[in-house]
Order: sequence, then structure tokens, then C-alpha cells
Amino acid sequence: MNWTVRLPADHPLRRRLAGEVHARPPVPVPLPAVASAIALLRPEGADDLAPLRALAASAGVAFGEPEHPHLVLELPGLRVKWERHTEFTSHVFVRAPQGRRLAELEELPSAFAALPADWLASLAGETVAAVDVTLLPAAEEGLEALARYFAAPTLVGSRIADGAARVFTDFQTTADGRCRWLVLDQGLSAGQRARVVQRLVEIETYRVMAMLAFPRARELAIALGVAEARLAAITARSAELAGKPLADATREERQLLDELMRLGAECEQAVAASAFRFSAARAYWEIVGQRVAELREARGEGLPTVGEFLARRLAPAMATVAATARRQREVSARVARAGNLMRTRVDLAREEQNQRLLAAMERRGKLSLRLQQTVEGLSVAAITYYAVGLLGVLVRPLERIWPGLEAQWVSAAAVPVLGFAIWRAVRRIRRELASS
Repeated sequence: MNWTVRLPADHPLRRRLAGEVHARPPVPVPLPAVASAIALLRPEGADDLAPLRALAASAGVAFGEPEHPHLVLELPGLRVKWERHTEFTSHVFVRAPQGRRLAELEELPSAFAALPADWLASLAGETVAAVDVTLLPAAEEGLEALARYFAAPTLVGSRIADGAARVFTDFQTTADGRCRWLVLDQGLSAGQRARVVQRLVEIETYRVMAMLAFPRARELAIALGVAEARLAAITARSAELAGKPLADATREERQLLDELMRLGAECEQAVAASAFRFSAARAYWEIVGQRVAELREARGEGLPTVGEFLARRLAPAMATVAATARRQREVSARVARAGNLMRTRVDLAREEQNQRLLAAMERRGKLSLRLQQTVEGLSVAAITYYAVGLLGVLVRPLERIWPGLEAQWVSAAAVPVLGFAIWRAVRRIRRELASS
């Protein structure tokens, strides 16, 4: 019985996120085969698919625009897979080699030879990795016979996939910039072959992407040494200010604080400029470790395994990158602590200055209050004087009406009365002003 389930409305990202488990599937690889891959740092605004369109058109194959960040093209005698990553794009080319056995090959082949001349040069971006993975049936050749296909004296190899295959490389690049791998199949399934090739290509690509941070770390190590020396000099000069006069110490502390702010800004700028590169290197290196673990290596023929070789040769470089990133954070934190300490000292000096200013203002306020009280007393005396004088002027004409009335005695008697009344009035006015 056909029936469907009616679900609530999908989250806008549901289909996209659900499809992530199927993103970038491994390209099918027959046996025998040679898979060649190239990874390029993607420039901003570049059309990654234009060369693929031209390649498909030259082969008479229809080209469909991809809905996902990967695409597989089936060309005559050549299978092409394109992938877009965060920082780079990759192309994988798979074709059958001319020989089916290792003994039939004079040298390890490359699928790049099946491409039109100068087609690879038309790809947008800068090459970060180019690798050939030759997949052949198991052979009985010894290490000396295998070593002749590689240039370096040190051969790296192991048994992988629980003994279902043997893998060899020298981690060297040819004159034209290719790294070569040889996989001898001793019982891999079709899915295992595809995954093994994908893991080897990713190991080569991601180890180079991880190492992009190493030159930056070495450059920053010098700059961090200079920054630490500057910070030590500033803190030493700050410690010497304890015995100097306050005005001189405050002036120099502000100068040192300005230098610290410049140093802190430079450190934060360096952190911001390198944070992405260092974090990306850590992520890429973790992917390399995961891909090596997925090979399920076992030692064979007394050769160093892929994981051992990478750990011995690249782990110190990645440890340098991690140490530089940690050192950056520590220097930035030390600059911030020194700045906070110096700002605290400047704030304390400013508070002491403010306290002295407040004490001086308090003294001036007390003097002003005393002066005001003195002025108020003089004002009461002056007003009383003028009031008594006016009273005398008013009383003097009354002497003619009352011959026994003496204006001087009236004025004298009015002095305490008028003085007290005026004093009370001035005091009341002052209280009202103080309470408002």
C-alpha cells in the first residue's frame, strides 16, 4: 500500500544539513588505475568551473551545474571529480594505466597525462598539492625493486586496511611538483579502493595546508621576542618610579602607559592576522591524523609507516605553530596585565591629587564661611547703624511736640532692639537659603 507521511514544515536548513553526510563522496577507482589530484588555493571571485566546462565541451560531454560543492564528470577514458572546500578547490582524475602489473611499468604513471596540454595551467589559483596514486594488483617485488620507482632514499610504507593492501611513498615531489604513492591491492573491495585513494589524497593535501602556518609561526617568533623585550623594559622602568617625586613619576607613568597601549595594539593586530591561519592549521593537522588512523596501518618490510613518518617530520613543526599561537595569547595577556597595573597606579596618583584638591577646597570653604560670618556681622552692624540713624531723623522733629522727649536717648535705646531684630532676620534668611 502506497502512503505518505505528512510532517510539519521543514526547517530551512534541514535538507542541506541532512545531505552533509553524503557530501564529497569518494570517486570510484577501478583496478588497476592511477588517480591524480591537484589542490589549489581558491582566489576570490574566480570561476572554478570554467576550465571543467571547456574540458567537457572539448570531449563532447554535457556539463551540468552542480547543486553541491562536488561534481563528477565521465569523460572518454577519464573520470574527473571536482570539489570546493573552504580555502581551496581540488580536482581528481582517474584513468587506467598502460600496464596492469608493476613489472610492466618503467615509472609510476600520472592521470594528468590524459589531459589536454596546458589545461592544468588554466586552473584558477595557486597549487598547494599535486599527487599521483597508482593502484595495482599485489606484486611480489622486493623493496629494492619498489624503491626504483621513487627518488628519495627513504621509503615509507605499511600494510593498510587490515592487510588488504600495501602502500608506499617517499613524500618527495618530482621535478614538475608531483608527490607519488603506490598502492598494491591484496584484496580491497571497490569501496575500500575508493576510500583509500581519497584518504591518501587528503593526507597529502591537508598536510600541506596545515604547514602553511609554519612560516608564519617562525616569523612571529622573532616579533614575539622583540615584543617580550619591550614589555620587560617597560615593566622595569615602571618599577623604578617608586622613589621618584610624584609629579615626575606620574608623567613618566603616562608615557609608559602610552607605550604599553601601542605594544598591546600591535600584539592584538598580530593575533587577529594569524588567528585564522593557526586555527586552520590545527584543524587540518587533526584531519591528517584522522585519515592516517583510518588507514589502519601495520608495519611491514621494516619500513617506517606513514603515521610514524608524519609524526617524526611534521609534528615538531605543528607543535611550533601551536606554541607560537599560545605564546601570542600569553604575551597579549601579559601586556594587558601590565597595562592594568600601570593604569591602577595612574588612577591612584590621580585620586591622591583629587584628595589634595578636595582638602584645599575644604580649607577655602572654611575660610569663605568665616569670611561670610564676618561679613554678616558687619552687615548687621551697618544695617543697625543706618536704621538707628533713620530712627533719629524721624524722632528729632517730635522734640518740639514733646519738649521732654530727647531723640538721642530714643536712638540709644533702639540700638539693641534694632540690632537683635536685624540679626534674627539675617539668620532666618541664611537658614532658608541653606535648606533650599
